[in-house]
Amino acid sequence: MLIPFVYHPDKSIRVYEESKEFLASSGLDREMSELGWAYDAVGELIPQTSLNFWSGHIFPWGESWDEMQISFNLCLFGFYKQAMVSLRSGLELGLLSVYWNLNDDGHETVQEWLRSEEDTPRMREIWEKLIRHRNFQMFEKGYDLRSRVLALGYLHNYVHTKGHRFSNQLGLLYKSNFQFSNQLGLSYKSNFQTFEEKAFTRWLEAFREVIAVLAICHLVKYPLGTIRFDYDVKFGIDTPTFGGLPKFKVDRLETLIGSAVFGRISEIAGRDPSVKRLVAQISSMPDITAEEVEKQRLEWDKIFIQGGGLQSWIAMQRAFLEDELDKRRAEAYIEQMTAWAREHGYDREQGPSEEDIPPLPGAG
Repeated sequence: MLIPFVYHPDKSIRVYEESKEFLASSGLDREMSELGWAYDAVGELIPQTSLNFWSGHIFPWGESWDEMQISFNLCLFGFYKQAMVSLRSGLELGLLSVYWNLNDDGHETVQEWLRSEEDTPRMREIWEKLIRHRNFQMFEKGYDLRSRVLALGYLHNYVHTKGHRFSNQLGLLYKSNFQFSNQLGLSYKSNFQTFEEKAFTRWLEAFREVIAVLAICHLVKYPLGTIRFDYDVKFGIDTPTFGGLPKFKVDRLETLIGSAVFGRISEIAGRDPSVKRLVAQISSMPDITAEEVEKQRLEWDKIFIQGGGLQSWIAMQRAFLEDELDKRRAEAYIEQMTAWAREHGYDREQGPSEEDIPPLPGAG
């Protein structure tokens, strides 16, 4: 079957290989990893409580995170304009995450939009609501966040193709004009998907800025994320989703947005009554014991085996083990859990029936 398309999946496979090579050789693969993990940490800033759990209040951030990943995929395959469009969507959804949850009533305010009964607010409307919040007002006194947010409005030009620069050619000249462009020292672009370093780096600049801006906005709303506190000492491996981050994730966000901006948000955290109250409450809790942590681990491992299967759990346990003592301990624990899994039918390839499933650990 002859199809008159110059854009073909086979070409994207070649672009993908060139994109991977470029990322590895330039060292940008490490930066992409850090940026991705940073935005993943942003999602942990949004508290999930018994009041809002499964309400959809975290849906805007989740959809934004999807768009960020899709944008990266499109870029790898040479669809640079479409990657920018998806990035624009990720930006708006990330801002909506703060917008709907601004007054901690996102479980209510998001509902009509979640059911597609309310139009998505425009960026300026979003900002006008954000700036009415005390934390954003304090932050804006010494930092022009508004201009930084609105500056990303240029991504909208890719949605509606504002001329050659924002088209599928991204301002590059056609390959058919190679001789002319070469004489002028200009770059060129084929009329199908090709790897273009200039287009890739342009996308990366936008991706980096979107991630940073959304991280700043979420931290201003949830300044608890700037507090370095060893929550493991109090909660073990079962830390509630109240918005606190492990220290290494706090460090990651500070690296992303810069110490100066991070410091300003830390000042807001120091003045935030809810942050001070929560930190004081957690500090007053007794430290968790080693026995309690071991019990948590056992319960989590049982849940993992129930959902993911015994073999996946065993593979995870054995990964990255180098110390001989740790290996012996791990094998003894694996033997113990394997016996439990076999007793309840979790070693079977198709998984257990409903009759075989024991109560979840800790259930009555």
